Amino acid sequence: MSNHTKLIQEIEDYVSRRGIAETTFGRMAAGDSYFVSRLRKGGSLLVRTEERVRKFMAAPFEKKAAPPAKEPANA
Repeated sequence: MSNHTKLIQEIEDYVSRRGIAETTFGRMAAGDSYFVSRLRKGGSLLVRTEERVRKFMAAPFEKKAAPPAKEPANA
């Protein structure tokens, strides 16, 4: 199993456990919404990017709550 394949599998497991989209993961972990898609297509991966992504997955996860719903102006 290649490093890319292994990392993609780990990311898939992570997003499944956390209930987040792969694009959200990419934005949060690598600063790129298309990170996972690019990996799947064989895109290159810098060592420092892989380290950053693995560090993100190892850290405690805090899913941000949705903002409160706005009340109608004439309520």
